[in-house]
Amino acid sequence: MKLAIGIDTGGTCTDAILYDFETGKVLGQNKALTTYDDLTRGILESLDGLDPALCRKATVAGLSTTLATNACVEGKFRRTRLLLMGIDRRGVDRFGAEYGFTDPDDVRYLPCKTTITGQIIEEPDWDALRANAREWFADVEGCAVCEIYGMRNGGVLEQKAAEIVREKTGLPVVCASELFSGLSSLERAASAVLNAGLLPITQDFIAAVTRAFRERGIDAEVLIVRSDSSLMGLAYSAEHAVETLLSGPAASALGGSALTGRENAVVVDIGGTTTDVALIENSAPLLAEGGIRVGKWKTMVKGLFSTSFALGGDSAVRWDKDGALSLGPDRIIPLCVLAEQEPQILPVLREQVREVPAHTLPLHEFLTLGRVDWRHLPIEETDRRLCRALEKGPLSLQQAADAVGIDKYQMHTGLLEKAGVLLRAGLTPTDVMHVRGDYTRYCREASQLAVQFAANSLRMLPEDFCDRIYDEVSREVFYGVTQLLLEHTSPYFRRNGLDDGMRELLRMQWENRETGGDGLLRYAFRAPAALVGIGGPVHLFLPEAAKALGAECIIPECAATANAVGAVTGRMSASAEAEVRPHGLSPDESAEGDWEVLCAGLPPRYFGDEEEAVSWAEQRLRERTEKSLRAQGATGELSFTSEVNDMTADILMGGVKLCTRIRVTASTCLMQTAVKENRHV
Repeated sequence: MKLAIGIDTGGTCTDAILYDFETGKVLGQNKALTTYDDLTRGILESLDGLDPALCRKATVAGLSTTLATNACVEGKFRRTRLLLMGIDRRGVDRFGAEYGFTDPDDVRYLPCKTTITGQIIEEPDWDALRANAREWFADVEGCAVCEIYGMRNGGVLEQKAAEIVREKTGLPVVCASELFSGLSSLERAASAVLNAGLLPITQDFIAAVTRAFRERGIDAEVLIVRSDSSLMGLAYSAEHAVETLLSGPAASALGGSALTGRENAVVVDIGGTTTDVALIENSAPLLAEGGIRVGKWKTMVKGLFSTSFALGGDSAVRWDKDGALSLGPDRIIPLCVLAEQEPQILPVLREQVREVPAHTLPLHEFLTLGRVDWRHLPIEETDRRLCRALEKGPLSLQQAADAVGIDKYQMHTGLLEKAGVLLRAGLTPTDVMHVRGDYTRYCREASQLAVQFAANSLRMLPEDFCDRIYDEVSREVFYGVTQLLLEHTSPYFRRNGLDDGMRELLRMQWENRETGGDGLLRYAFRAPAALVGIGGPVHLFLPEAAKALGAECIIPECAATANAVGAVTGRMSASAEAEVRPHGLSPDESAEGDWEVLCAGLPPRYFGDEEEAVSWAEQRLRERTEKSLRAQGATGELSFTSEVNDMTADILMGGVKLCTRIRVTASTCLMQTAVKENRHV
């Protein structure tokens, strides 16, 4: 047997599987809760449900995680401030929101002058940076540095600025030019900010896996799924956290494809925090054109054509003073889970329902401490008092207000929750599943009490409330899947999204999913590709969404741990492109040749023969992709594929060749790594 371990750490659960490359079979699977205070504990609990002897024989391991995805969707990554050089405030005020810079306080400016080729005309005022660094970055946990043409001069100004900021503040600093080389400075800046904010999350995850493997005697080559569904090594991913933005959704797509073998499919992963939807075409995940967008951030990260929206088993169920019900976007701890861990909250919940059976405030919710390092953070004294009180255990909203001596209506803990200092527990779809008996792993009484409080507050019967939550989740899944399919079908929807008229049409289709409509006009979108469901609760919600789309619904075996399967069935890959163009010669350039090769990072090269130019370009691209793949941690034998395409334009009813475009991709898979390493096989 050639064995691999797959691990997926999501917002709610950590999954582990044992996979045999020779048979393509899952030999064992297990789920455990993700333990945010110490990720190692949850990983160990998931591993301990597998055969320990077989785990020690595994030669490779594949990892995926939605920790970065969830942090972006929820806005809960470590706060980072951007230092911009060579870009003035007016440019950010005008264009920054498109890339995620919506708060002026998130950016500091350091003037300099460089040319588009990277030549430095006027260096920044380094003394001013030294004098102001502590003040500029006093209330953040990281710094990102971006110079407008930093990718053209080796990032020398970025590196010097980073050195000064580190020296004066002790903060971790990320340089944009070390991550991406594209021309869009704000896109590079957004990617660097996200990378800096996500580094602690990704590094904690990697360290936790390393500790868990060491404790269980597992010696395996470890790779992690990146946003485009390829794999990268741990050393590379520890510095490129932003590349894991869609790690979980990419693993979902890979796992759904591997478990069903469908050539074309819509993979829907309903997890604890998000629902992720990706498309499979010709047996491979479909990739987005250009950089991916996650939440408000537009990045240069190559990734899936997919959508992730804040809806899952742990989405907060709340209502407003007018009785309007909402699901998410906040992720909270289900009350059934908290009560299992902290049974002392049950008497508090019972008293709540008895003494105040209905309210517009979520009085059934509890606060608990999320970070042990809160004393080192720049927070207000009132918040410090609350943290000290929570060290003794969870507190209800009323108890927390009493502990700090303020009215419950004045309890504003959003910033502390965003920073991960506080975690909130409350009513979720997972609790509703416990009440209905569809999932009963944790404390059912806590869920029943919370549903009773919610139903009282909304003047509903508990049974009707539970039905409504199930219907709301299924409907939102239908909307998300349909929107992605529309965006795939038409560039119009990719540019503009769905307007109110289209949303009304989808609402009508959902409401009439049983009958198809009964008026003079039948309206319905139909999906010929199957909807493949993965994730623990997917069987409860996806069938209704598939029915509304007239699509086949497939819930494969091992659907609950499909992300972990995807983590071991991916490939490592790297691609690079070059162009061969006819060279418009002037008389004094005749010696240079008739064909010009343009390849990023290299000066133009000229040839007298086109085939010779293409061959030279292919060889350079092979060298570049191999170097890139080795830097990402590839250790096995590599395979290379080349695509050579003529790019033409129609002029006066005839085709004129503009250039020849060459694309080389280097790749290897985990099985090849296992054979090459030959550990324990």
